[in-house]
Amino acid sequence: MGIIAHIRSRRILEQIAERKAGYDQPWTHEQRLAWQLERVNENWLVQQRNIPAYIDAVKSGKLPQQFRSMQEFCDKVEPITKKMVQTQMDRLADPTRPEDLSFTTGGSTGEPTKFPFWKEESERTIPDRWMCRGWYGVKPADKLFMIWGHSHLLGSGFKGKMKGQLRVLKDSLLGYYRFSAYQLDPDRLRKACDEILRYKPAYMICYSAALDFFCRVNADRAAELHKLNLKMAVGTGESFPFADSPQWVNKTLGCPCAMEYGSVETSIMGFSAPVKEGLGHFDLFWRSYFFEANETGTSGGRVIRITSLFPKKFPLMRYEIGDEVTMFDGDTPLGLTRVKKIVGKTLSFVTLADGTKVHSVAFEHSIRTVPGVERFQVVARGGVITLKVVAPNANQAEATKAILVLMHKIHPSLATAKIEYTDTLIQTIAGKTPMVIMDQSHLGAGQTEQAMFKTS
Repeated sequence: MGIIAHIRSRRILEQIAERKAGYDQPWTHEQRLAWQLERVNENWLVQQRNIPAYIDAVKSGKLPQQFRSMQEFCDKVEPITKKMVQTQMDRLADPTRPEDLSFTTGGSTGEPTKFPFWKEESERTIPDRWMCRGWYGVKPADKLFMIWGHSHLLGSGFKGKMKGQLRVLKDSLLGYYRFSAYQLDPDRLRKACDEILRYKPAYMICYSAALDFFCRVNADRAAELHKLNLKMAVGTGESFPFADSPQWVNKTLGCPCAMEYGSVETSIMGFSAPVKEGLGHFDLFWRSYFFEANETGTSGGRVIRITSLFPKKFPLMRYEIGDEVTMFDGDTPLGLTRVKKIVGKTLSFVTLADGTKVHSVAFEHSIRTVPGVERFQVVARGGVITLKVVAPNANQAEATKAILVLMHKIHPSLATAKIEYTDTLIQTIAGKTPMVIMDQSHLGAGQTEQAMFKTS
């Protein structure tokens, strides 16, 4: 272990011990709600002074200066939706301090949403992340293999190259090996297997669909992979694509399957509990967020809303993240600490004409960086790719050139992708705008995306 990893590990272990002590106390449900109410009211004192929307709400008497219970909080505070974020960010964010950085969602929609952050927000959730990895025996200094998006490799010019080199250096110092998730055809996944066997990590983290596909393609190499004695394999960023994905992880890698629950807006919020086979229930980090799930959603679960219990540049107040949860019988929907299942999004893979599978994050991380592009959509039909772009104030010639340069970096064939500038994107019957529109005309009769992978 290098000096950087050693120093980092010692600091994180101290943070874990402190955070774990807070969870390990014998809390009753009422005591947890009382503790969370104190945190909400502490934040509310600041928000009613600084956040324009809440200044007006308190002055008008619509919202109180202090909440008497978490039930009153839920009854009186209007939920925040993605649409409100997109149209009212200037009234919902704290203007008293500039942002240190910003992150943009994309995921399954073609309508990216930008969120401002203060640096200490991401630092706040670090102990939660490492505490739950510790449930599986993982330590901060352990070697990690990732099948993860290489957004830093999409940069151009001197800055882009420097960013990529710094990322590689940082990964090396921390003991991380990063394998690009942008192209996940069988040949690439076989190469990923070669690399993980050579690198010999203690655990691996991948986009959930990438982890599933890796295990299916390399199932015939299970005996070699078992010798790694991995502590766990984590799926994150999206839901698993198939119900039996955790079992494929167990079978191929010979280790527990875990899942991290979080988002761009929140960082980590929960983690699956260790089980020998399959996937355990999710424990939620109730000392960082207040969770409620009162209403039934369109997918059959309960719509989850999240309130931050620590200061944020954009404070989450009953924020509708877009996910649903399945609760345990007998658990109250107010102040959840665990859920059976999270019904989230599974991101899409685009299959090119030569069979190459490209993860949707490759498009998200590239097209959204082009100046003037507000929204976009990838239409994949029979291996032919069309990019529908909403960029009303952009120079279309310059934007087209920039997009095609980035597309070539993802895959050479994408340099000839058709680009259509439009005012509207394709929507589903439910009124949602998916990032990727696919048909399956390139598949044979009865064939599915799952069947395209070796499952021996």
